[in-house]
Amino acid sequence: MIILYVLEECPYCNKALKELTKYKIKYKSIIVENTQEAKTHYKKQSGMLTFPQIFIEKNDGSYLKIGGYDDLSLLISNSKDIKKNNISIDALYFMYKKLYSKN
Repeated sequence: MIILYVLEECPYCNKALKELTKYKIKYKSIIVENTQEAKTHYKKQSGMLTFPQIFIEKNDGSYLKIGGYDDLSLLISNSKDIKKNNISIDALYFMYKKLYSKN
């Protein structure tokens, strides 16, 4: 499942949610309180400075950081081998590893 940490009224957060909905990708969005303290907490925890903060939850319960909206959009657009109407989490994970592997 895709996990997103989002801010209300954030245009990039809304774009990410729309893209996941468009491609019928299952996701869970967690709304981050719009306070400096809450945003700083999530930024430190993830190492990302912007929202949305997007992760893939793997079957073993660990998380793989995708990044932000641009990273998600790039990942989906580069997934040419995946049918646009049925992208699975396993397929996204495979494509992510294939595209961004340092090997």
